Amino acid sequence: MRQFQYKFKNKVIKSLLAISTVIVLSSCSSFSDILDSTGKSFVSVGDGFASLTGDVQVIQVSDGTYDLIEQFDEPVTNFDSWSMRVKAKQICHEGYIYQSRQAVRAGEFAKDHVSCAEGESCGYALEWRIECKKVPYEPFSLFGKT
Repeated sequence: MRQFQYKFKNKVIKSLLAISTVIVLSSCSSFSDILDSTGKSFVSVGDGFASLTGDVQVIQVSDGTYDLIEQFDEPVTNFDSWSMRVKAKQICHEGYIYQSRQAVRAGEFAKDHVSCAEGESCGYALEWRIECKKVPYEPFSLFGKT
């Protein structure tokens, strides 16, 4: 039992040391630039994969306003989609804002993946209405949006 406590304390101390090092280094501009470029790389790789797999329908509502629609066959977990983000970036080169994001289905939404696996109809459409606007660039952060 003592050996376990010793190993556990060592791991906790090493983890705290690593976290504090990252926090200290994140304030350095060169380290922040490295994180930012790494984040951009991950996003561009994700965009590349999403553009291959996503099937997003685009409807122009007015000048600079678009409806994006993507079909899913699973329970609704959130209103985000990589392939819709990629399509929105392709349409609005300088950025965009959401006017609305919603999931649409004629009947009741599926509650979990098990019911979908058992043959229940789980299809829904994810719909975004976006407006093209110049949006300031937000750098990548390990700690989320600030």
